[in-house]
Amino acid sequence: MPDGDGPAGLHRRREKGRGETMGRGNVLFVVTSHDRMGVLRNRKTGIWLEDFAVPHEILSEAGYEVKAASPRGGEIPVDPDSLRHSKYAAFDPEAWLERRKELLMESMPLGEVRHDDFAAVFYPGGYGSFWDLSVDRENAALLEKFVREGKPVAAIRHGGTALLAAKNDSGCSILNGRRVTGASDDEERQLALDRVVPFSLGKRLRSCGAEYICADPWEPHVVVDGILITGQNTQSAGRVAQVMVSAMENGCDPE
Repeated sequence: MPDGDGPAGLHRRREKGRGETMGRGNVLFVVTSHDRMGVLRNRKTGIWLEDFAVPHEILSEAGYEVKAASPRGGEIPVDPDSLRHSKYAAFDPEAWLERRKELLMESMPLGEVRHDDFAAVFYPGGYGSFWDLSVDRENAALLEKFVREGKPVAAIRHGGTALLAAKNDSGCSILNGRRVTGASDDEERQLALDRVVPFSLGKRLRSCGAEYICADPWEPHVVVDGILITGQNTQSAGRVAQVMVSAMENGCDPE
């Protein structure tokens, strides 16, 4: 990881306050409310279930409570394709949904979230984020508070779109000068969705001043830069969650 302070606290180590337990607490999952795939109006989308479920299980097993928020609040839309395809041999989407469906039935509206109640924020993947979280000002303002206080910020795949609108105290993107990853153009082309999504995530991250680094399609790939933890694809979901746990317990240098 790069040394130095970087913009707006991205390399700031949090200090333990009196009576604070750094290793346990609440983790905020910010998810999309958008359920239609752009120009393909008849194709439903939302979150990619594994990108939500795998980190949820890892964080829960580590003793953290996960709470979800979205731009509109209410039920969380799930991409139906994510119920048919699993990247982890041990993960059964339909079985998980049957056991945990209540987690997706209600999310807080972003405007009601208090950042002080959470130890970290996480953005699961899912195509819906391209259309709402990428430009949502309430999400950007909330994210800016997490960054300002040096709390871990993590995103997988399309969840990186939610990082685009946030600024640091100098008015620059929180991504300026940071190393990040996220869904690659090659992966979108292989799914024949490169002309459906409204923009290339990698190019947009670079336009924010980030150093976008990607691996071969569908290879697990996680980039850690201070408190910023990003995963390229669903195959990276477990590792992103593990790094989050380490970051919350040990500070901003999880490795």
